[in-house]
Amino acid sequence: MTTPAEEGAPPKLFEHCITVFEQMKRESSATEIEGSHALVYEGFLTRLFSGLELATPYYTSVMQMLRKMGCVRQLSRGGGASPSKWELITEPTLELFEASATRKLHDNTFQNMVTAQLRDLAQRVTDLETFRDAVISEEKASLWTT
Repeated sequence: MTTPAEEGAPPKLFEHCITVFEQMKRESSATEIEGSHALVYEGFLTRLFSGLELATPYYTSVMQMLRKMGCVRQLSRGGGASPSKWELITEPTLELFEASATRKLHDNTFQNMVTAQLRDLAQRVTDLETFRDAVISEEKASLWTT
């Protein structure tokens, strides 16, 4: 049984999303992306999480949820001595969080786009074969009845 205070409390993941987004915002700078003004965080997210005293296992779930909610967009990957760059798009809200909780994160890498196109083409071929088989069956049936 939950208490009224527990029912109204936002999920911990959502709280971490807000904490991380706010810190990214504090450390971001204004810039221009494709002719529009934008806020861009450039830094090392692992250090940011460590500085916020968030456990490392939260890194993946927090960043995925921020991406699902449309709050951030990765501009460039970091690694080694190079920092990552993230565009800050919109503040996380409970409504965005709840709407995004079951949404699958779409990875727009070239490989995933090609895989999706191949899957779509395979489905179209299957649909055409099914249609062709139905037409052939109808033709055979009409031959038997005439």
